[in-house]
Amino acid sequence: MCFFYPTEQLQHNGSLFTLFLHSPLTAFCLICNILTVKMHLWERANSYVDRFITEASRLFTSKVKPDVSYIQFFGDDFLRLLLLRYVFCHVVLRHHRAFVGEQYLPRCQPPLPLASFLDEISLKKYVRELAKHLDVLSHFENFE
Repeated sequence: MCFFYPTEQLQHNGSLFTLFLHSPLTAFCLICNILTVKMHLWERANSYVDRFITEASRLFTSKVKPDVSYIQFFGDDFLRLLLLRYVFCHVVLRHHRAFVGEQYLPRCQPPLPLASFLDEISLKKYVRELAKHLDVLSHFENFE
């Protein structure tokens, strides 16, 4: 079984950011021009996203001194997942060759103090492994 994204469904009916919040792996595939993914590859790729989310959660709670409003958000499962998918979006776009420049990165208010952990090797490792798994490593840079 394969996942297939018909061309008519790839029209701009929403933002890329919204897609990252709703389905991070689908957004990742979209920016890497992946139109079909075999089921076993999809499931394995989702495990990389899940590991990224787990690691980002660990880093967020141990390294970041966020605004008190974010602490309240982090206590809710749904809002925590949105925040962590935001981090995934930020890290992926930051290292993707097609999104060079701050204007392509998501922003929020109050700003998340992400600088303290966005350059964590562990987060980049999961994005690199996901890209390697889907054979799109050439779309990314700055993984050193």
